[in-house]
Amino acid sequence: MKTVVSFLSIILVTFAMPSHSVESIEVNINPNWDSSYITEGQDNLDSGGLFSVDLGLSKDDFSFGLWLAKGSTESYKEINFYAEYGFSISDIEGYLGYTHILMPEEAHEEDQDNEIGFGLAYTAMQWVQPAIDYVWSSESNHSYAELSLSSDLIEGESQYQISPYALVSYDFGYVTEDYDGINHKQLGLEFSLALSEWHSLQLGLHHSRAGRNLKKDDKGNESWMNVGFSSEF
Repeated sequence: MKTVVSFLSIILVTFAMPSHSVESIEVNINPNWDSSYITEGQDNLDSGGLFSVDLGLSKDDFSFGLWLAKGSTESYKEINFYAEYGFSISDIEGYLGYTHILMPEEAHEEDQDNEIGFGLAYTAMQWVQPAIDYVWSSESNHSYAELSLSSDLIEGESQYQISPYALVSYDFGYVTEDYDGINHKQLGLEFSLALSEWHSLQLGLHHSRAGRNLKKDDKGNESWMNVGFSSEF
């Protein structure tokens, strides 16, 4: 509870600060369905998919949000509170973020985590964007990193967008405490359809191949899809 109160206090202080920018506060609502709850190349549920909704507020370079998730067939619930600061230096875009993860049904067992994330992307190249993302977990006191390449195939103003991506991840005890090394490789194709200036539909197709790290933990390959809707106000 103290973490939630502190998180809300940070939001109030940030949005109450005087700003020389005329930009208003942006509100984002993003419901989503995943056929499987896959993160770091492994399924987090024994069966079924995941329904989730992301509620976000952003102003200038700061973003705050609440992510709520529930298993479609399994009795699973998860709540994430997050804050992020975005920045750019020449052709490099980056972010620094904090996430508090809570499992309500298991809160009495203190099944929660605090994560610090950091990422950089190089945006100067026309057809491909290389990026690195890194996260550290307070619960495991270990970290995890991804190297990725992504591209937007349709240039200019268009109602449609197709974005393929490829990534490889390395585990430093974040996914499996007993092993370190290449965790998984992943390919994906994301489609976006703009319904208006403020609303869009998303469809994603993804395939993950288990690396040495996951194979040692008896985990295999995964394929899944997601469907989402995005609204901005």
